[in-house]
Amino acid sequence: MSLSSAGMTQTADPQSENKPSLRDLLVVVFFTTMVMTLASMAVLWIPAIAPAVAADLDVSPSLVGYQFTLAYMGAMTTSLLVGGFVQRFGAWRTSQSSLGMLAIGHLILMSGHLELMVFGSLATGFGYGMMNPPALDLLNRVVTPSNRNLVFSVRFTGVPIGGVLASLVAPSLTLAFGWQATMLVVGALGLLLFVAMQPLRARFDANRQPDAAVVRDPFSGLRLVLRSRALRFFAFTGLCFAAVQLSLMSFTVTLLVDEVGWTLVTAGVALSCVQVAGVIGRVSWGVIADRLRSSTAVLILIGSAMTVASLTASQIEADWPQFVVFGFFFVFGIVAVGWNGVFASEAARISPPGNIGHTTGGVLFVTFSGVLFGPVVFSMLYQVTGSYSATFLASAALAALGVVFLGISRRAARAQ
Repeated sequence: MSLSSAGMTQTADPQSENKPSLRDLLVVVFFTTMVMTLASMAVLWIPAIAPAVAADLDVSPSLVGYQFTLAYMGAMTTSLLVGGFVQRFGAWRTSQSSLGMLAIGHLILMSGHLELMVFGSLATGFGYGMMNPPALDLLNRVVTPSNRNLVFSVRFTGVPIGGVLASLVAPSLTLAFGWQATMLVVGALGLLLFVAMQPLRARFDANRQPDAAVVRDPFSGLRLVLRSRALRFFAFTGLCFAAVQLSLMSFTVTLLVDEVGWTLVTAGVALSCVQVAGVIGRVSWGVIADRLRSSTAVLILIGSAMTVASLTASQIEADWPQFVVFGFFFVFGIVAVGWNGVFASEAARISPPGNIGHTTGGVLFVTFSGVLFGPVVFSMLYQVTGSYSATFLASAALAALGVVFLGISRRAARAQ
């Protein structure tokens, strides 16, 4: 499959003997990581200042939390539609467009009217969903078999980095200027990044198809995934792993405060251990996958470790030493938050030639389903059992199921 760009020495097939330009590799990794960091900041900005937003709107902070759900609904939508944009306008321009959509979303959120904020949250999600398929297309052009997992994993560090930046910057700016004024930050940073990317547009979008249809059957990419046994079960793995990841991020603090008796501040330190470990894990797993030359083997290892960690989390008691709990959640974060880069690398690798944008969009739609519905299902489970420990038992079951799906996908891919 030839998706070569002007001045680039490699086709989209990373198995090519021609090595890509180091300059192209560094440029693509840098800008796709920056776009992902900003997108992560945009989605997590409101949750980071939820109490201030809720107080100003005179609503419960839990209601503000629905902004996160709406954003991921938007992301799921555009993940199915973005393939046509990638082919027609190019992956680079589509990445720039995601920045514009993120800015529009935050400008609408800035209005402070609940009805409009619903649309602002969806628009922010539209921007978030637009960034992954073009980035995977771009990365797949500049990697080699020896570095592809590391490259994809480095790019995916943008998610936890963006989350950390949002949690550090947004509250301080809110105290200084008010929450509505802070919504300009994402728009301003997005505009700067858009302008910085523009000189390189012609180089990296030389392979675009100007006559390709932009508006097409939104489920075409999803059907490509569901028709392929390997891709279908691989996507199901993403759903399971994403649900585990979000349950860990959503319920760690509540588990430690309500059932272990920790203070909110101390429990927050444990959650910080998870977030920092996520950055380390994404890079480390990428290196290991490249050394082993097997993304699926590493994902099976991660899923198995996730299962054990989830079972362990359900057994945490008040008499456990704090340093042990901190260390445990650090390890849990390495596996539960560190898998995304290797997963995306493999999704791009096994996608049909010429359909990376469509296929990865379909895979991400299924994966986002786990992000969207996982915490809801776990919350319902808590209502039934009255125990947050039970949610981690459910996480263990999902992680184990993800490993089973990976095994099926791996055998199907080898049989193709």
